[in-house]
Amino acid sequence: MKRILFVFVSLFALVTTALASDEAGWVMTTDSRDNYHGATMANGRIGIVTDAQPFEAREIVLAGVFDKAGWNDVSRVVRGPLFTNMELFIDGEKLTDNNLTGWNQKFDMRRASLTTHIRLKGKATLTYTLRALRHLPCVGLAVVEVTPEKNVKLKVANKYGIPEELHDLQTSYKDGDLRIFQLNARTRTEMHRVSASTIFMFDGQEADVNQCSDNQQDGIGFTVQLKKGETYRFALAGAVCSTADFLDPINESKRFATFAYKMSIDQLIKQHEAEWEKLWQSDIVIEGDEQSQLDVRHGLYQLYSCTRENFPVSIAPMGLSSSDGYNGHYFWDTEIWMYPPLLVMQPAHGRSLVDFRCNTLPQAESNAINHGYRGAMYPWEADTSGEECTPVWALTGTFEHHITADIGIALWQYYCVSGNKKWLKETAYPVMLRIAEFWVSRVEKNSDGSYSIKNVVGADEYAENVDDNAYTNAATKRVLYDIIAASRLLGETPNPVWKEIADNLLFTHNKDGVTMEYTGYDGRQIKQADVNMIAYPLNVLTDKESILRDIDYYFERMDPNGPAMSQAILAVLQARLGDPEEAYKMFKYSYERHVRPPFRVLSENANNNRVSFMTGVGGMLQAVIFGFGGLDITEEGIKQLPTQLPVHWKSLTLKGVGRDKQTFRVVNSNYKQKTN
Repeated sequence: MKRILFVFVSLFALVTTALASDEAGWVMTTDSRDNYHGATMANGRIGIVTDAQPFEAREIVLAGVFDKAGWNDVSRVVRGPLFTNMELFIDGEKLTDNNLTGWNQKFDMRRASLTTHIRLKGKATLTYTLRALRHLPCVGLAVVEVTPEKNVKLKVANKYGIPEELHDLQTSYKDGDLRIFQLNARTRTEMHRVSASTIFMFDGQEADVNQCSDNQQDGIGFTVQLKKGETYRFALAGAVCSTADFLDPINESKRFATFAYKMSIDQLIKQHEAEWEKLWQSDIVIEGDEQSQLDVRHGLYQLYSCTRENFPVSIAPMGLSSSDGYNGHYFWDTEIWMYPPLLVMQPAHGRSLVDFRCNTLPQAESNAINHGYRGAMYPWEADTSGEECTPVWALTGTFEHHITADIGIALWQYYCVSGNKKWLKETAYPVMLRIAEFWVSRVEKNSDGSYSIKNVVGADEYAENVDDNAYTNAATKRVLYDIIAASRLLGETPNPVWKEIADNLLFTHNKDGVTMEYTGYDGRQIKQADVNMIAYPLNVLTDKESILRDIDYYFERMDPNGPAMSQAILAVLQARLGDPEEAYKMFKYSYERHVRPPFRVLSENANNNRVSFMTGVGGMLQAVIFGFGGLDITEEGIKQLPTQLPVHWKSLTLKGVGRDKQTFRVVNSNYKQKTN
């Protein structure tokens, strides 16, 4: 086998300080704001993107809330009013970048919080901690602590930050026992009304909160006298609701703010951290590689933070971190990249993702009819309507049909992990039958008895309108086999044409035996992994020599500026084929070029700053879980294949896996401590 060699240079160093032992592998810190890309505090319903500017957030992304970008445009995920947009004054001096010193931030993944430390010289030190409360999915909490260096007067004013897509703004203030400030607005084309309510919380005696205003906007604030050396703490709770989830978001946001207020600050933090402690019972522990440990745990944090149990909404390529990345739509990125690691680590979260697809079956059935097919044809880009949302200039929306197979594969995988036969029979199997019906209507039988799928865009989106794309055909083969297995399990008789098609789908090869990406493929550059995925995750190609031959051929043809996940597939394959060192190179290559400071969020490709790219996160985690960890999703549940670790990894432990919360451990008998 030709060896794949490269020299890697990290683009960005993580700025860290010495951490206590209980923080190692859990905490990232920085004192640099250069090229700053925030962490996202999210709870599956709201995503609060942090900012380098103290007492502010960059944006709040609302999961599953969409409105059109304009009357002739496609939908786009909606941002909520920024409830934390505070201004602080000490003895009349406003805190700004010009007078603050000692800025640093601490991102604590275990506790899902980000804390900013600053100092106003000669007057006070301050911390600002932001959380999206895990147990209150519509609520965020900002906590401020001020320690005066002398007796001072503190003035606080909070006003909403308003994203450009909101209009028809109305504010209200209830001055009484509960001093709630509320902002109501409509989205771009008035598909939704969004409401945000904020309320201050205090330790002990409450400050006198009043409405405040300037020439631009109203808000609420208070003024207090502080004594030298005595730390003063207050919090701002904000609730954001919309008509996507509530018939009456105006009153619901007030109720949620009131509910938070009636607890103490410490109670809210304790319950939030308790929920995250439950999530972290499912964890990945790498012994011997501190940076990989931090990166992998950050990947888990991101997946956990943008999904919820019993909340059937999918994940966008940028999660809840941005409204810009692909309009917040849902692609194959969910089912093929993000879903598998989430499924084995948090099966209940995985069910939310596949339940979303089951719930939108009627729209997929209409989509098939409207394109001249039968069964269910899922849209390439979806929002919560379940309809096609791809911009009309992009061919992918019309021709990237493999997503329908990807969804069917994901449904079967959920059964394999959960063992929930009732769900399979009542919820998933009707969808799988319609997916099979689509592919029966989509294929074309050739004169030699083989079957073709013509005129598609495959995983490699550089190749448009090609015939017999390897990934599309393999995904169709895989899903038909899965539907046959589901039928037999449920005591149903599989349609014999499913097996006939699956057994005879056409794949082409060159003179050296390399699997061709499509009929007529000439070796040109490809956007991302395509052929290599027929070996993993599709498990259609199993011959070792063929897999290695395809790896060598296509690695050199992958666009080095393509999306951050292709090499993760190669890492899984190399690990499963018994070459952990080559697998480790591919694992690091799959994401290191994409990390952005200060918290190592991933960009979509090496040359842009479109973060945080959850699809790349999913690929990175798959390299660890299904590659080095050897896990495999089978009809009998999660199994562990023989595997080896990179020589400098002492051990790998996968904790809390699957429905039974199993532990899988790999110990390296060839361990050698890494030296600089």
